[in-house]
Amino acid sequence: MRTTLSKIVAFAFLVLLWAAQVSAAEPVHVLVSNDDGIDSPGLAAIAGALAADPTYRVTVIAPKHQQSVSGHALVTRREVEVTRHEPVAGCPAWSVDATPGTVARIGFTALLADDPPQLLVSGINRGENDGLGAWTSGTVAVAREGAYAGIPAVAVSLQLNWDDPQPDFEAAARWAKPVIDATRDEGLPEGVYLNVNVPIDVDAIRGYRVTRMGLDRSDEARYELARVDSDGIRWYVSRWRPPTNPQPGSDSRALNSGWVAVTPLGLDQTAEIAFPILQQLRLPTPPPDRTTTP
Repeated sequence: MRTTLSKIVAFAFLVLLWAAQVSAAEPVHVLVSNDDGIDSPGLAAIAGALAADPTYRVTVIAPKHQQSVSGHALVTRREVEVTRHEPVAGCPAWSVDATPGTVARIGFTALLADDPPQLLVSGINRGENDGLGAWTSGTVAVAREGAYAGIPAVAVSLQLNWDDPQPDFEAAARWAKPVIDATRDEGLPEGVYLNVNVPIDVDAIRGYRVTRMGLDRSDEARYELARVDSDGIRWYVSRWRPPTNPQPGSDSRALNSGWVAVTPLGLDQTAEIAFPILQQLRLPTPPPDRTTTP
């Protein structure tokens, strides 16, 4: 009797051990998106790097067309077209005719509602999104949307020489993946997402630097008149140049110095530095509206 009981206990222990191993081996479902569009080579590079790791299960949901510098705009006043796309780097894929933030939200709340992602990766963007550029970046907006939904999120961008862009997205993916792995394993504080920028010379990268968001103003950020047509309609074009001497400790300085800049950003935009000033303001109570009847 005692021998039989011992065998039962041993068998139960083996079953529990096997179940624990199966559970531990369950791949993490990661949603990969971007703002450059579903046919972007940067998207394929990071999706492929993650799909090659058996600890990940990748779904790609990305804009149908190029959506760079669209910020966190959301499509709310029209129907949104969603189409099955051919696999991206061997991963199931959907294209969405909308802004990056909209694409991410459709992914969370509709397409993957019954199979929610545990991690979100946005990129790899064709061009850096450091400093104040994070405000207008569609790539970063996707990660922000993930944080808004409570999903750990990482935005990845590759610095470029815009006069001669020759992006090595595969190398950038290799540098980005350890950050993604760490986010998967350790998580992020609530309301926090990561903005990762990889230097232009991937062969000379010095390592990783955790940085703050650079606040240096661009050397040029304006629109100029390009032409006036025969009907008097004016056409303007954008002109932009990055800051030439970013502040120490910023993502821009680290990036320009050959470091992969890892910048934690947050949903909370409260400027607490202004509290003391605002609390000292003497704001009079407005007079009653005498046009209304009691």
